[in-house]
Amino acid sequence: MTMNALTPAAAELSDPVHGWSEPDRFWTLANTSEVTPGILTALDWSVWDNFELAVRAAWCQLGIMQPDEVHLPSDPNLRQTYVFYGRHALNVDYVRDFMGAVPGASPNDFERDVCGTVRPDMQDGKGSPRRVPAMLVKLPRVFRRNSSELERSYSEMVDWWRRDVLHGVGSDDPLADLHEAARRFRETMTLHIRTRTFPQGVQGALVGMADKAGRGDLSLTVFSAYGEVSESALADDMWALGREQLTMAEFLERHGYYGPDEGMVWTSSWREDQTPLLALARSMAARPTHELGSRATSAREARLDAEAQLLATMGPLKRKLARFLFSQAGQQVRNLELGKASYHIALDGCRAAARRVGADLVARGFVDDPEDVFFLTIDELGAPPTHVRELVEFRRARRLEYHSVELPMTFYGVPEPVPAPEYDPNITELVGIGASGGVVEGRARLAGDADEDELFEDGDILVCRITNPSWTPLFTLVEAVVIDIGSTASHGAIVARELGVPCVINTGNGTRAIRTGDRIRVDGTAGIVTILERFADAADRSDL
Repeated sequence: MTMNALTPAAAELSDPVHGWSEPDRFWTLANTSEVTPGILTALDWSVWDNFELAVRAAWCQLGIMQPDEVHLPSDPNLRQTYVFYGRHALNVDYVRDFMGAVPGASPNDFERDVCGTVRPDMQDGKGSPRRVPAMLVKLPRVFRRNSSELERSYSEMVDWWRRDVLHGVGSDDPLADLHEAARRFRETMTLHIRTRTFPQGVQGALVGMADKAGRGDLSLTVFSAYGEVSESALADDMWALGREQLTMAEFLERHGYYGPDEGMVWTSSWREDQTPLLALARSMAARPTHELGSRATSAREARLDAEAQLLATMGPLKRKLARFLFSQAGQQVRNLELGKASYHIALDGCRAAARRVGADLVARGFVDDPEDVFFLTIDELGAPPTHVRELVEFRRARRLEYHSVELPMTFYGVPEPVPAPEYDPNITELVGIGASGGVVEGRARLAGDADEDELFEDGDILVCRITNPSWTPLFTLVEAVVIDIGSTASHGAIVARELGVPCVINTGNGTRAIRTGDRIRVDGTAGIVTILERFADAADRSDL
C-alpha cells in the first residue's frame, strides 16, 4: 500500500506514527499489540515514547544497562520499540543483541518467547560476563525493596487519580497536568518493567526445576492460582455491581481508570463512559455467585497438589529452594498485576488532561473539536502550528488509511501492509501455547471488545485477539479462552491461571479461523484448539 503523496501546500505536514527502519531490521507486533491494542494517534505516541526511557531506566537500576545508555536514541534502529502505520512494534534484533550481553540470557530464547519461533541459523549465546559485577550489586538490592516500592507507588497513584482525575480537574494549567501525567506514566512503567524481571526469573527457575525432576507437566500448575491478584478483585466487584450490592460510584472509585482499549490515551475509560461497564455487569449478574470462585478454588488446590508432587522428587536442599520459589511466585505475580494497574492509572490521567487541553484549544480557536487534541503531539500542544487544522485533518485521514490495512505479525524493515486474512472454513486445528491447563469443549464466542451487549451463555469459549485488564470479568463467564497473541507471561495467561480457566495463547489467527457458534475443543495443557463443528450460519456473522 502506498500512502497518499503530500501536495506542495502540505509539504510541512508530518506523520509521527509512521516511521522508518533499516531494510534488514527484524520487528514484531506480538508483545506490543498486547499493551497498545489499536492504531496510535500522535498524542498516544507522545506518551508511549516514554516507554523506551522507562525500559532503559529499569535496566539501569538492575545493573543490566549503564547510566550513559539511558537516553532516547534518534535512530529507530537503536530503539527497542518504534511505530509503523500507527502500530507499536518491537525491535527484535536490537533486543537480541542486547540479550547477548546479559549474563545467563539467551537471544534465541527471547525470540522464541516473543515470536513463537526462532529464525533459521540464528546464533545463540548465554551472554557476556561483562555486566555481572553491576548486576551482583544492584539486582539483589532492587529485589529486596521492589515489593514495598511498588505498593507505595500504587497507593500514591490511586490517591492522585482520585483527587485530580475522578473527583477533580487538576490544576488551572491542563497542559502542565498532561506533562505531569506523562511523567507518572514513565515512572510507573519503569517500576513495572523492573517488576517484570522477577516473575520471569522465578517462572524460568520453576520450569527448569520441574524439567530436571522429570515433571515438566507440573511447571504451569505450580505457577498458578495464588489469589489476591488486583484484577480478581475487579471481577468480584463487577459481579457485585451487577447484583446491586455495590454502587456505580463505589465501583468507579476502585476501577474507573479501566475501560475498552485502556492502553491507548484516545479511548474513554469507565470513569467517562459506563455503557460498556453496564453490559459486562449484566452478564456477570446472570451467574450464581458460587460459580465465580469455584474454579479459582479448584485451581489453587491443583497448585498445592502439584507443589507437593514436585517436592516429593527432591532432597532437603532443593526442597528449601523450591519452597522459596513457590512463595516468591505468588508475590511476583501479584506485583506484576499491581504494576500494570499503576501505569493504567497514569494513562487515565493523561486522558483526562488531554481532553481538558482539547477544550482549551477549542476555546482559543485553534481547533473545532476537543477530540482533535489526540492528533497533535505534546510538543505541538505547547505551541500549536499555524496550520494546525490542516495538520489534524491530514492525520485523521492517515488514521483511516491505517485502519483499512493490516500488518504481518513479524517483518523486516518498514512493513508492507497485507490484506486481512480471509475466513477459512477448512481449518480444523490451531496450535498455540498451552497457558492454563485443562480440556473443555463448547461454543466459540468471538469478542471484538469487552463492551458487547449480548450476554454470554453457559459453555461459551472466549476467542479474542488480545486481552487487557478490563476484560478480566469475561474470564469468569466462559469455560476457556483462546487468544491470538501472547505468551505464558502475558496478561491473559496469568489471569486464566488465577481463575482456573483453560487457555491457549499465541494461536496467531484464532479470530480468523473461528466464528461465533463453532463448536471447539480447547486443550490448555497441549496448546491445541480443535474446531469440531462449524456453525451453519457462521459465515454470515459479524462478531468482529
